[in-house]
This record gives sequence, structure tokens and C-alpha cells, in this order.
Amino acid sequence: MNKDEVDVKKEGFTLNFLGKSYAHYQSNLDSETVIVPDEKNSDTDSENVYIVGDNLDALQHLKYSYAEKIKCIYIDPPYNTGKDDFVYNDKFGFTAKELVEKLDVSEEEAERICGMNGKCTHSAWLTFMYPRLALARELLREDGVIFISIDDNEQANLKQLCDEIFGEGNFVGELIIETATDNNPSQINTEHEFMICYAKNRAFLKNWSRKSEAAERINEQYKKIKEKEIDLEKIQEKLRKWIKDNKDELKQVAHYNNVDKDGVYSSSSNSSNPHSGGYIKCAI
Repeated sequence: MNKDEVDVKKEGFTLNFLGKSYAHYQSNLDSETVIVPDEKNSDTDSENVYIVGDNLDALQHLKYSYAEKIKCIYIDPPYNTGKDDFVYNDKFGFTAKELVEKLDVSEEEAERICGMNGKCTHSAWLTFMYPRLALARELLREDGVIFISIDDNEQANLKQLCDEIFGEGNFVGELIIETATDNNPSQINTEHEFMICYAKNRAFLKNWSRKSEAAERINEQYKKIKEKEIDLEKIQEKLRKWIKDNKDELKQVAHYNNVDKDGVYSSSSNSSNPHSGGYIKCAI
């Protein structure tokens, strides 16, 4: 090969970290623990299952009865900020020499993997998360989704890890969650965290919708006014006054304050996409 030529056949985008081979190995293990019913504190009439213990063990048990049956999973993992008491705690059950044989890694790498125990590095956190997310994926139905809370410290790593486990094409979106202000006057005040959402198979997802009780209140008030008024301008005027008087209870829908022959709608640019000639009317 010419010295100016580069062989890129084996190159590709991937997330690599110390302990990845061990994390993948863990995701295929069966739990050696036994679930024992808490008869004293159990509600025998409940249809719910509440498991107390290591969540990796719990997921390993759940896969036998609930594989491909769960529609929605939410997890709130440690953020690995150095303030949340996260350290990678693994009994390892293997010597470095045994890891060399099981994982096909060098003895030096096996020693480094064992050395992660009790650490809170990015690699330790990813090794902790990998098998849990892999097992969570096994539990999801074809139309199932998972939501994961996280902050700036591991958000980028979590996104890449989920791209690998769930597939980049199954990324649904990322929600920004308002939180308390981080009072740091010298830099940026962080007032949010993230919630990442992935689908088991995005092709099976239907549109999500949620009925707004606040929007329904506006509709009901419109109907009451319409019973006494015929003129659209007067109906709109009275509806707007009522919305203004009750705006604290109508957050996010108070801009639906227009009326025409079809009912209540919003012409706000915040709730519709611009097109040639103005904004699309959005009804409720």
C-alpha cells in the first residue's frame, strides 16, 4: 500500500470506553439471585410488582416474564456529577485472568476493568448503564418507548450509548426540563435537565396526544357565551375577558382566544407554522 493511502474499511462511528466488553458480557448473564415475596408488606390484591434490590438483578429476572411486553419505561439513573454518591460498585466475581479468557481482552485491560470498582469515571458510568439499557430494550414491545433523565455531565455519552443500543433511527426526541437555578454568577446559570426518549422500533409509533383540561374549559366557556350571544365579535370579546380573568389556570392555552363560525382557535405564531400569507389557524 502506498504510504499516502489509508485503509478505512474497518473504520466506523462507534462509542468505545473501558469496560464496554465487560458491560456487554453482563447484559447476557442470568441473575444468580432469587426473588423472595415480602408477605408481610405485600398487597395481595394489587396487579403491580414492586421489586427491591439491585436494578440489574431485577431486569434480569423480569426478562423471563415480561420480554417484549412493556410499553413504557422511565429511568432516573445517577447523573455521575460527583455529588450524587455514584460509584461503580461491582463485585466482579472474576479475577483479571478470568476476564482475559471470557472477554478476549489483554491482561492489562482486564486489570484496568477490575480497577474501575469504586470509581465514578465516565467509563465506569457507561459500564454501569450499558447492561441495564440493553435489558430494558429486551423488555420493550415493538411500539414501546423509554424515557431517561440526565443532566449535562453525561448527556452526550448517554445519547451515543442509546444510539448504539436502540439504534440512531429510533431516537424520538429530547425534552428540556426546567429545574432549580444553579447559582453560578461567573458562568452560565443552568436551569434545566434533559429527558431523552427512544423507541424500540419507531416505525410502530403512533402520534401521541393528550386531552387538555384547560383547553376544554375554554371551549365550555365559549359554548356558554354562544348561548346568549350571536355576534361573533361580542362572543370573542367576552371570551377574551374570561380568559384574561382566569389566565393563571389556563397556562399554555390562553392564546386560544379567537372566535369564528367554526369555534375557538389560535392565530398565534407560537402555536402554528408560518406559511405564505400568514399563520395557519389552530383550533381546539
